[in-house]
Amino acid sequence: MPLRSGFWGILTFAVLSLWPAATVAQSSENTARIGVLAFRGAEAAQVKWSSLAEYLADSVAGWRFKIVPITLVSAMEKVKSKQIDFLITNPGHFVVLAADQPLSALATRERFVPGEPAGVLTFGTVIFTRKASGIRTFGDLKGKRIAAVSPDAFGGFQIAWNELRRQNMDPFTDLETIRFMGFPQDSIVTSVASGQVDAGVVRSGLLESLDAEGLISIGDFEILHSKSQPEYPFLVTGHLYPEWPFLALPWIDKKLREDVTLALLGTQQPSIPGQYGLEDLWSAPLSYESVQQLVTAFQARTSPISTQPAWVPSNVTLAAFAMGVFLTAIFAWIFLLTSRKSTRQSTAGSSGADTADNLEMTETRVKFESLTRREREVLSLICSGKASKTIADELGISPKTVEFHRANLLQKTESGTTARLVQLATRLALTKGFP
Repeated sequence: MPLRSGFWGILTFAVLSLWPAATVAQSSENTARIGVLAFRGAEAAQVKWSSLAEYLADSVAGWRFKIVPITLVSAMEKVKSKQIDFLITNPGHFVVLAADQPLSALATRERFVPGEPAGVLTFGTVIFTRKASGIRTFGDLKGKRIAAVSPDAFGGFQIAWNELRRQNMDPFTDLETIRFMGFPQDSIVTSVASGQVDAGVVRSGLLESLDAEGLISIGDFEILHSKSQPEYPFLVTGHLYPEWPFLALPWIDKKLREDVTLALLGTQQPSIPGQYGLEDLWSAPLSYESVQQLVTAFQARTSPISTQPAWVPSNVTLAAFAMGVFLTAIFAWIFLLTSRKSTRQSTAGSSGADTADNLEMTETRVKFESLTRREREVLSLICSGKASKTIADELGISPKTVEFHRANLLQKTESGTTARLVQLATRLALTKGFP
């Protein structure tokens, strides 16, 4: 009996000793991950948004929050694999993602501006050049080289595309080159300053931030259409759009979603920003209808073009052409089946999620590797941001033939849009060609 009592006493002591550790382990699992579009790089995103994570942790009982820097390319993958629970991104990116995932806008970012009586709920784009470039108007950009983030970047390209379109200019045909440089946007400013390109596109407010950090002198640059928004506190080209939304992913618990919403709106209390060092407040979500309209127009411009019999070579009969297409499809089908079998065998020991992702990317790579040599040349030039006319001149072919190759690229890779084509090629590291 004493032995039994001693055993249960030891067991009870052990359980009680481990109880706090078990409680801590359980609470540590209550971590909500906030994906943040890192337009100035991952490190800068961590620094900027860590204070918001701290504030939310103090405001939402039982939860801690982790900042996860993302890019335009990685965002959809992280959403689909549930690697993030909330998302802070530009409104154009929100519209694109929302077409595939039911995202909820909990609040709209309100930028704090020193010396201003109220925060700023809108933003825009900046098209800028060097002071000595001789470029003063949109018309002066024709035939010039311009740097931007990506075809998918809202403030970093799509708004600028729309502003140029309003002035009867098409960046894809009227510019010599569009160099898509990705993040951070700081590198775009550096490229303009060094003369590597003639002009650049960044989101509004960035030039002021770089100037305040002592990295540039804002007086060295010329802003096109800079007086378009006289009441706006930052340099801007053209129209303004609602600021970035704070989004909840569809699997978030109702109570957590509501608690986070209340906490975000709580940043309007005068004492909160100073207490936590917040650079931004959060307001009730604005309408993103104007963003939807712009993104829809942009997608229509970059959608697959209609291919007609006119692009079939005149010295090839329609029957022979059709037979060639048929045989190509047969060989591609056999190659795809072989690649899938090989992929399944090589990934048999992987986890389910990793295997599915690897298989998808392997199949995507197979599609790109089925391209002809000429299609690969055109793809490389498209990824460098060059317009069809420029591509035609460089390859010694007609613009009509370039459009034919563009259509084939979209069809063979199942990209759907030029923006998606560039995105996939970038992810597969094929923007400069094939090994």
